[in-house]
Amino acid sequence: MPTVQVYDVKFDTTDDGFGDLSAEEILQLERDIEGQIFEIDCHPDADIAEFEYLVCEEISSETGWLVSHFNYRHVGSCNYLHVLK
Repeated sequence: MPTVQVYDVKFDTTDDGFGDLSAEEILQLERDIEGQIFEIDCHPDADIAEFEYLVCEEISSETGWLVSHFNYRHVGSCNYLHVLK
């Protein structure tokens, strides 16, 4: 299963309830996710779009918020040609 380290994450500020968070709370949420490592459960033949969708879903699952932007790097086993988004 491929593992990725997420960095430079931004959340969808138009998501319901997001406006209730202060700028400091949003920044802390981003800091809490940046650097985390996620195992991505996907089919070995998945294309890069599907893989990145699953990464996004993992971040959203972890935080409860929609993601508008993120970058990642592979840190574990990977069958993908794209090493960096």
